[in-house]
Amino acid sequence: MKKEVILAISIGFALGLIITFGIWTANQSLKNLPQPSPKASVAPSPTPNNQLANNQLTINIPDDEALVSTDTVTLSGTTTPKATLLVVSENGEQTTVADASGAFSLDVDLITGFNTITVYSYSTDGQEASKSLTITYSTAKI
Repeated sequence: MKKEVILAISIGFALGLIITFGIWTANQSLKNLPQPSPKASVAPSPTPNNQLANNQLTINIPDDEALVSTDTVTLSGTTTPKATLLVVSENGEQTTVADASGAFSLDVDLITGFNTITVYSYSTDGQEASKSLTITYSTAKI
């Protein structure tokens, strides 16, 4: 038992020395780094790119939170001309491309109950816009 205690103390002491040496070496390296002069020029901060707001997306039909009695709804709206659109719904994904005026239209299949439809618009220069809406499909008579 005495041998194990002495061995544990020796190993702990050796590890402590190794860790202490590592910390000392790191501190010495940090002290040798060149310090910036107080009059050093500061790089100008980047200016915001106002072009990011150029990709507009509007969904005209259907209205958000609409209640429909058919299992398919026609989704139409406007976006940036020639933008690629990705429509993600409960039944999967669809893609389409807006025409030269930015108009788009496609049929989206619905499941019974709540359907969250998210439309992503990617302009030809890489800008993104997105909109989400909830459509409820029900065959119940009101």
